[in-house]
Parts: sequence; structure tokens; C-alpha cells
Amino acid sequence: MKILFVCTGNTCRSPMAEAIAKTILKEKGITEDEIQVSSGGLWAMTGESASLQAITVMENHGIDLSVHRSKPLTREMVLSADLILTMTPAHRSGVLSLAPETAERVFTLGEFIQGETEANGGILDPYGQTVAVYEQCAAELEDKIKNALEIIINRQDLLS
Repeated sequence: MKILFVCTGNTCRSPMAEAIAKTILKEKGITEDEIQVSSGGLWAMTGESASLQAITVMENHGIDLSVHRSKPLTREMVLSADLILTMTPAHRSGVLSLAPETAERVFTLGEFIQGETEANGGILDPYGQTVAVYEQCAAELEDKIKNALEIIINRQDLLS
């Protein structure tokens, strides 16, 4: 199974989500052969590093995000993913404009775990904010990603 996290610039939320998901999967003994995780940004520049605050917060969680380089989201990335999890409803719309045929596998992270339309606007962008705001974002991501991965792991039909 291939999971793709999507945000705006692929320097804050989606790389943190990717790193958190990979860490949780590794802790559960799930290999990349079973579940692959990646990220991209709808308006990302190629090769930008993660934001300094994102690197700092992930480092505080024992995760090295310093090697991350941003990737612009492409139609091919979307088509090759089994599950696309976006940070906001606007990101979901952006993904669907790239590949409308993937509608049944594109969700905001909140929609996926709650099974309903996300009313709160999704995971807010911490870009340019303080480390404390990034820490709040990382905590929200970790909580939602744990729930999402439990759903995926418990639904064996999603892994086939």
C-alpha cells in the first residue's frame, strides 16, 4: 500500500506527517514493502528543505527531518498512491483537480479517521509561526496519523 500526504509547500505539515507515519509504522514492525509513505506539496518548489521549526520539532521527537527535500505534487504521484491524505479540504480539492478519478481514495486526514466531512478546516498551516505552534501541529498530526494507521492496519483489504 502507498500512502501520500499532501499540503501546500511540502516543507511543514506533509513532511512532518510522512516522518511521523514512517516512525509509527517502524515501531509497529511494518516494513516499507507493506506500507510506503511519501509526501508532496500542491505549490511546492523542488528541493527545498523542511522549515527550521519543523526540523526542530521533529528532532525533539527523535525524528531527523533535516534530509527532507520538497517535492511538487504530480499527477503521477497521485495516481500511484492507494490513499491520499491531505491537510485541508482545499488540498483535497487541489488533488482532485490533478486527478479527478482518484476521488474515492482522497481524504483530508480528519475525514479519513472520522468518516465524515471535516468542518474545522483541517490541520492549520504553521508556516512562519513559532516552534510552539509547530509543536501543536505535530501533536495533532501524530494523534490523527496514529488513528489513521490503526484503521489501515485493521482493514486488511486496504493493504492488498
